[in-house]
Amino acid sequence: MTNINGINPHNLYGIKENLQDSRNVSMSQMDYSLFYDENKGVNEQIDEGVFQGNSGDCWLISGIMSLSYTDEGKELIKDSISQNDNGNYVVNFKGLGKSYEVSQDELDEYNISTYDNAKGKESTYTTGDDDMLLMELACKKAIDDPNTNIPTNDGVNGGSAYYLYQMLSDNPTAYAYGDNFEQMANFMTYYYNNQDNTSATLGIVDSFSGLPGDHAYAVKDYDGYTMTIVNPWNTTEDIKVTNDELIDNFGSYDMSLADMTPEETTADETTDEVADKTTDDIAEEQTV
Repeated sequence: MTNINGINPHNLYGIKENLQDSRNVSMSQMDYSLFYDENKGVNEQIDEGVFQGNSGDCWLISGIMSLSYTDEGKELIKDSISQNDNGNYVVNFKGLGKSYEVSQDELDEYNISTYDNAKGKESTYTTGDDDMLLMELACKKAIDDPNTNIPTNDGVNGGSAYYLYQMLSDNPTAYAYGDNFEQMANFMTYYYNNQDNTSATLGIVDSFSGLPGDHAYAVKDYDGYTMTIVNPWNTTEDIKVTNDELIDNFGSYDMSLADMTPEETTADETTDEVADKTTDDIAEEQTV
């Protein structure tokens, strides 16, 4: 596991308390027809809507979602999931050098329909995509393993996608906290320049622009002016955050990042590239 810039996360996202109430406020504003199950089963990809359950594991869901937005990340998810001769699913955590089994019975136990969940039936873990639920259950086993040392607040509740990236791969990872403007701007610039093969999450410490705080979001894309993020409460909707909003609320968020092509970009090269430009440079380039 390679830490690009030597900085570890300051914040662990996902408080379990009052999550159901907060999520229900969001759900009450939605069309329930969005809450569907295509029942594709486990197919080694995240290709259905995902809706966070009552566990405070937004960091985990957002990290996996961010991986699903790149070809390299999709390949990592696919390569991480297999099925053994006993019919149990196996999730391999390359960064940990460990694998964990999840039985079909375990999946069935926690597999609640998204519609029932939206209407009030409680779900401990995600509803929607079975592969997300599978990886969620496997991550819990990895975190609970006394031989691993994965920082969380309590089980899967409260963590950082930075550590999720390190669990699943040995690719370079990095973290930037919102108290360093240049560092954060450089992070955003690096993602902008390398988003085809880089996964990232945005962690909101203090709520702003209608975004709940103490919550992690998957970064889907960034055009230099507007960042598209996805809330794990409902991954079927895109949320737009502008540069102005990020600048005005500097200090209220952080970012975790994983470069999924280390064979093409070394950790040292990545560090140099992250320090090259600011978001102002991006905007200037785009107006040329």
